[in-house]
Amino acid sequence: MAVGLGILLVPFTILWLTENNASVDFMAAYRAAADTWLAAHGVHIIVPAQKIAGIAAPDFVLSIIPLGLSAIVFGTAYRVGRRLAATQQLWPGWAGAFAVYLGFSLLVTTTAKSDLAFPVVAQGTYQPAVLWTLVTMASSLFARPIDLGVAHLPEAPERILVRARLFKFVDGLGWWYRAVSTPAYRAGTAVVASLLGFSGLVIALSLAFNWIEVIRLYEGMQLTLLGGILLTVGQIALLPNFVVLGADWFTGVGFSIGTGSLVSPLGSQLGPMPAFPIFAALPAGTLSFGMIAIAVTVVAAFLATLRVREHAEAMRFEFASAFNAALSLGLGIGVVAGLEMVVLNLLAGGAIGPGRFADFGGNPWLTGLVVFLETAVVSTLAAFYSAKPEAPDAHLIDRVRQPLRKPEQPAEPAASDDLFIAEK
Repeated sequence: MAVGLGILLVPFTILWLTENNASVDFMAAYRAAADTWLAAHGVHIIVPAQKIAGIAAPDFVLSIIPLGLSAIVFGTAYRVGRRLAATQQLWPGWAGAFAVYLGFSLLVTTTAKSDLAFPVVAQGTYQPAVLWTLVTMASSLFARPIDLGVAHLPEAPERILVRARLFKFVDGLGWWYRAVSTPAYRAGTAVVASLLGFSGLVIALSLAFNWIEVIRLYEGMQLTLLGGILLTVGQIALLPNFVVLGADWFTGVGFSIGTGSLVSPLGSQLGPMPAFPIFAALPAGTLSFGMIAIAVTVVAAFLATLRVREHAEAMRFEFASAFNAALSLGLGIGVVAGLEMVVLNLLAGGAIGPGRFADFGGNPWLTGLVVFLETAVVSTLAAFYSAKPEAPDAHLIDRVRQPLRKPEQPAEPAASDDLFIAEK
């Protein structure tokens, strides 16, 4: 908790010490850091009607989640869970984590309230503790324990019980799920990871090529040195959100920055926007070659399905028809990729301001449907190679096709008992 809040509180404190006048107290810097920390846990921040930068704004809700900061916060939960996994009892650690995080969340939510902005009390009190504890529990149950020099101790009974019941549940789903789930999960996740990786690369190149526009936007905001550094840190915290939006762009669906706007391969229609320097990476106007962007999804699905062949051994053994095997694997990969894109868009989108800026991000369900269709079609075709059933052993075929022979008549026993015994 100190790491998550401290990352925000230190720069806000430095900014308050060096650039604010005596009329602004330290609690303003603390409340800004606290609101951002709560937002990283998905807590909504309510901003009453007021003047912002000299412009009257109605009341609105900030619901955007800075996924960069969230990754740090829940990364600590993952590591704590791995440490708990090396102990003989897990439930005391779970209870302690929830109790301490709940008390800290209540303290932050209570002290962060002001007339300018305040978190939703119920969300701010319980949601951080619940989410952080759930990640800790999942990590302690399934992650590989950190070696604390206690490897000789018996494994925690909670890990044994939960994994045994999970395996029993999976076994009860039937042979089709057991055969298809592993290659479908691997290939579908690989498709989404390829989209995110390519999106991050293109955003980096776009910012590098448009560095003049980036500098112009920084200068237009008339920030001091520390103010510019703080703005940069804030954009880094939101960078994973923009990477997800870039992945939406490569699916062909696109995303919106405000109601009525659309950024897609077919063209960009943008209204007035905040002058954030990262927006310099947005494509402008209409792109004649824009729909080539969907080739990223197509190529990723094709290569991922080919590469998953070594994990589809159970499919090649269980299925008797090449068409059924290919269709099952292709649809499975499409479902995994589509659902993962739905979850990513639900996390990356939200409200970033008043009025039309309440609509920011991609359409989760439309994006998931399009990714499912693009991936399923290509993966089904590639699965005719990856999941094609193996032919039965050749010697078994020969034995089946061999005609029946009459049993040979036993030879007559020899007259001599010694010769008869020798022949036997």
